[in-house]
Amino acid sequence: MAANVITGRALTITIDGDDWSSQTAECTLTPTQSSTQYITLSDSAAIVNPATWELTVRAFQDWDDASSLFEALWTAASAGTAVTFSLAVAGGGTFSGDLIPVFPSAGGAADAALESDITFPVNGAVTYTP
Repeated sequence: MAANVITGRALTITIDGDDWSSQTAECTLTPTQSSTQYITLSDSAAIVNPATWELTVRAFQDWDDASSLFEALWTAASAGTAVTFSLAVAGGGTFSGDLIPVFPSAGGAADAALESDITFPVNGAVTYTP
């Protein structure tokens, strides 16, 4: 069976109607889920709590570009309003939801492409469409 390789460019972040995907080098959508165990005198039961999500992105800084993801993130983080994302995965499925924009970092090593690692909390549930 042949491998199907999907790159970090399969992420799209939409801010104010504009889509960005070309600046990403790596992205990971990570769930955190816990359960609570209730024990009574006669029985016990485990209740699964809702999952929370984080989207971690390594992106190339594009400050001062005509259409800058980093400037859009800065503005969106200042406003504090959720923005949408979609992440395509191998096999053609897509994860999507709303993330809370955070301020991106600036600067880096003088001898390397400027990158930033950004961890976005996801607001609410994530939807998977096969």
